[in-house]
Amino acid sequence: MKRRFRKWLCVLLMLCQTVLLFPGRAEAPDLLLLQERLLSLGYEIGRADGILGRKTSAALRLVQTLLADAGCDVAVTGDPDSETADLLLREENETLLRTLLPGSWGRRVTEAQTRLLQLNLLRGRADGTYGTQTETAVWVFEEELAERLPDRITVDGRLAPAEYDLLMSDLSEYGFQAPIYFDEARPESLTEAFLYAEHACLINAVTGETLLEKAADEPAEPASTTKIMTLLTALSLCDPEETVTIPEEALDVPTDSTLVPVLPGETMTMRDLLYAMIIRSGNDAANAVAVLCSGSVEAFAEKMNQTAEELGMKHSHFVNPHGYTAEGHVTTARDLVIAARRGMTLELFRRIVTCLRYTLPATEAREALPLTLKWEIFDPASEYCIPHAAGIKSGYTSTAGFCYVGAYQENGVTLIAAVMGCPWRSMAWTDLRRLFAYGMSAAGKQ
Repeated sequence: MKRRFRKWLCVLLMLCQTVLLFPGRAEAPDLLLLQERLLSLGYEIGRADGILGRKTSAALRLVQTLLADAGCDVAVTGDPDSETADLLLREENETLLRTLLPGSWGRRVTEAQTRLLQLNLLRGRADGTYGTQTETAVWVFEEELAERLPDRITVDGRLAPAEYDLLMSDLSEYGFQAPIYFDEARPESLTEAFLYAEHACLINAVTGETLLEKAADEPAEPASTTKIMTLLTALSLCDPEETVTIPEEALDVPTDSTLVPVLPGETMTMRDLLYAMIIRSGNDAANAVAVLCSGSVEAFAEKMNQTAEELGMKHSHFVNPHGYTAEGHVTTARDLVIAARRGMTLELFRRIVTCLRYTLPATEAREALPLTLKWEIFDPASEYCIPHAAGIKSGYTSTAGFCYVGAYQENGVTLIAAVMGCPWRSMAWTDLRRLFAYGMSAAGKQ
């Protein structure tokens, strides 16, 4: 009994010491009050539960950073000390504490990122986390408007409430040019400032004349638009009607590749394999085409480079036939339209890249396989539908962004456009619509 009594006495003494040394931590109602205040200020910490969890601590750290930078005597610890609590609860600090800064997260950050994307100031995606890229985009936004609105802007990479409201407003009133402010009723007024793509090129397919460009000669990752060159090169080397056997190298692709699929040992015509490669954008099919045409992926890539040189594609270098990110694998928007222009003069190339539905005949490895291309620009029910558009090839990786090369024909005018590095697919469709409308307006003036 004595030993048990001593044990409980020790525990009691330890609890007393904890309360004496850390009195604030024992006051759960105070933390509950602070959490309710954080929630009212827009910090997404879950629910007020009186527990100093990870999100509450992160929010307190942001609060302390803002207060310390404003000259208050607080330590940035993430702990709810009395000085932080006092300053957090003061109404006069509300505007300061609603400021978004690196480390912030949640709905307001997502909304700000979405607008920055629409203004072409941010690349990537709206992920709700205020990181380095978002900070840089905000900095550029602030610099753009600081001269016009010095009383409303502080160039510091943070979004104070007034700056947030300004960001979400119609900035065209202040002469800010961005894709979101383009007047679709005036297609002839299109300039590179109104395109979402990092790189773009529009040509008259008949004359080869460049009608509009944006960083068209800067090398960039092409993703699966690479397969334009794969198809063009293969057609110069193969017999489309020949029956081929899929090689083992078809499976030697990155694990997250798009697949048809085709399997080693499977037999089909080269024509079917080429249709599958373009419509399904199968990396396995691209590898198979390369090996069947040149004996190896490396040898075929060299042939692609020879073809590019012959066509006058001055800034391209291909390492593989499928376009998956690889060191040294680059092309440009101008080079892509050069390749597409040449390809569209070839009947089978043209048939393949403008085909929306194709059925691969059954093989010894599978039943018949229907292939369908469902891009919104070809869907009459979609807001992104572009009547008179045809083909050619899309591409996407996380580092390349969304890329597309397309053709357009109306009233005897044929256009080819390439866009590269679009943050979202819908932005690529918007750019294509604007480029084709611009091309038609230019044709109407001739």
